[in-house]
Amino acid sequence: MEENPMNEKPSYYSILTADVRYDERLKKYADCKVLFSEITALSNKYGYCTASNGYFARLYDRPKPTISRWINLLIKLGYLKSEMIYKENSKEIKERRLYPITTPINANNNMGINASVKGGY
Repeated sequence: MEENPMNEKPSYYSILTADVRYDERLKKYADCKVLFSEITALSNKYGYCTASNGYFARLYDRPKPTISRWINLLIKLGYLKSEMIYKENSKEIKERRLYPITTPINANNNMGINASVKGGY
């Protein structure tokens, strides 16, 4: 798997969507939210991120199993989609693609407009 498509820290902006930012299930996982934001930064060019768990572990000075748990949590909650790309005629993984999802699969999309919110456009 490719460590970092840019071989350096990205200079692109990152996005931390309100869905992720205010999700009560992630209340104790501030670092997981930062990881999601990093994945959005690495996804700016192609719409997906190919960085490995080892890359994130070194970047954030966390063990690989911790990174794996965070990624799996984000997938479970519907904030990331993971796709494995295999080498031709093989079961060997060529790369993993992480796609940030801005509207999680399990979100309540029928919430409507909150009339009690004042101001803004």
